[in-house]
Amino acid sequence: MKFANFTLEKISPKYYQLLFNYYNGNKNHLELWEPTRIDNYYTLEFHINRTDERLQLMDEKKSMHFIMLNDSKSEILGVCNYTKIKDGACWLGYSISSKYERMGIMYEAVVGSNNYMFTQYPICQINAGVITRNKRSIKLINQLFFKPTGNFQKMEINRKVEQLEIYNLIKPDK
Repeated sequence: MKFANFTLEKISPKYYQLLFNYYNGNKNHLELWEPTRIDNYYTLEFHINRTDERLQLMDEKKSMHFIMLNDSKSEILGVCNYTKIKDGACWLGYSISSKYERMGIMYEAVVGSNNYMFTQYPICQINAGVITRNKRSIKLINQLFFKPTGNFQKMEINRKVEQLEIYNLIKPDK
């Protein structure tokens, strides 16, 4: 999917190096919001293996993984992941490079990828768990018309237990 400032594509082996560059280059930025990473996480080998595992899950229709690429396709700006696809629902996760925050890119990418999921998969509900102190993510999820469910769950994030509020988006009527 082509947008004004980026292209949204499914992950593929041709992006192994760019995926490694994205996670390695945004290590300090992303670590604040993600589970503690294993020792070899910041290696090319890890990202090759993880991408291959994700491609297998995509083939099995258990997940979908998108990347946002700059116009020359030389840099990943961010990612959108839909996991645990089952029984008409899935879970959304996303991240964006620190240098591309506050540009509306993530909003456009999630609108486009949500639409893809609702039209190409038998999905009627997209769930998202948002760290309660992550004000930018809460603002984004609200702009995307996700609604709080009133449920919370605890998760290990960057060596701390954090509370996540659960939101969901129900497939809009046509």
